[in-house]
Amino acid sequence: RWRSLVLAGRMTYEVQTQLINLPNPRLINLSMIRSGFIPLRLESAGTPLRELSLCYAAIDWGSPRLTGLRDLRLHKPRFETPTIEQLYAILSSSPNLEILDLAFWNSTLSDWSQSKTPGVLLLLSLTTLAAEDLPPPVLHMLLSCIRAPNCKYIRLPSISQDLLRNNGSESLKGLAKLCQGPLSTVPRLLVSYDRASGSYTITHRATELAPQPNIRESSVKLAKRRGVYLRTERVFYPDLDEDILQSNEAGVRRFIQEVVQPALRNLSFEVQLDLHHRWPRPSDTPSNPPKSLITELLLNVPVFTHLRIRAYFDPITIDVLRLISTPQLVQKMDGEAGPELSWPMPLMETLTIAYNKENDLTIFRCLEVLISKRGPHIHPELAMGLGQPREREAGPSHPPRSLKHIVMQDKNEQNTQEWDSEQGWRPC
Repeated sequence: RWRSLVLAGRMTYEVQTQLINLPNPRLINLSMIRSGFIPLRLESAGTPLRELSLCYAAIDWGSPRLTGLRDLRLHKPRFETPTIEQLYAILSSSPNLEILDLAFWNSTLSDWSQSKTPGVLLLLSLTTLAAEDLPPPVLHMLLSCIRAPNCKYIRLPSISQDLLRNNGSESLKGLAKLCQGPLSTVPRLLVSYDRASGSYTITHRATELAPQPNIRESSVKLAKRRGVYLRTERVFYPDLDEDILQSNEAGVRRFIQEVVQPALRNLSFEVQLDLHHRWPRPSDTPSNPPKSLITELLLNVPVFTHLRIRAYFDPITIDVLRLISTPQLVQKMDGEAGPELSWPMPLMETLTIAYNKENDLTIFRCLEVLISKRGPHIHPELAMGLGQPREREAGPSHPPRSLKHIVMQDKNEQNTQEWDSEQGWRPC
């Protein structure tokens, strides 16, 4: 007789057995949270489920009632997780699925081998896709197969090295297609690069903290979310041999090329680039990430309007300031004709920079050059007089937008000086 059933909290084996053995042909909404001693087996004859939420619980993944789902959330499934074939069968038989939230699957509970590559899954009603800590084959299947042009909220906080390497190209292309929708619905976007680990974070919030889908959260509330949260895992750390480091670097380049650049190419809202370094001292860095990664991001993703360089990003901070102070020859990453002379970050209007005291004079001189090249009302003749190489004369003499505001900070990221286009420099 029940239409909805919620089993929450620990219960004895006897109580659970009595509950799941009751007739449930009309059950359409099922939620189990930390209540599973045995996998739940639904009666075959009955109405297909519409909503299924499991956390520390399990169900018979081959049940004929797992069709026509609108809301599917599986966190930390117990006993066994669905195989790729079973998950694909559930998704393909649920064309009106609106919410898909999968998290923390134990990779030892199922056989992830695939007999054949599954086909495309067109989910026109899907508004929410959240996937965290899944076995790489499962994530690869989701990104390679799902086509959800109306998806509004995407959360993938663990794009693993396995996905960046090996055969991850198709998955990243699928992710880029998914991101076309949600990125256009948010007013601000943050792209963050960690020099120590080589990882990237893309989020619609002014923080790197991931918005957490909750297994108890209402379908209505979750479906109304908009935005995106992506993060690549650490790709540079101690004890990796050179071949793996080079493979990881190539994977991050591909992430920039196939996800970051296509997703942001035509956007005009505020996009901030945040450069930071997790370790408090350069000597603590477990590896030496290549400068070319951040260079390619600066040169090939032109929509950033604000740049923030956090403390301990040295010594690359000075290289970044010099790079953005003059037009560069850019080879387009998407295969278009090139190279061509263009300004890095041509839409940049504001800059926040934290620095170590021993570098303050060098940093200040670099900023003075930056202002002379990118500040307001700078004429080509003036730029040439400040040391612009003669062979660059035919290139762009000034970026499309002028620099308006600079904030200098100490290593604790406390403001020390500010510059703006009307008043110049002043202490804080």
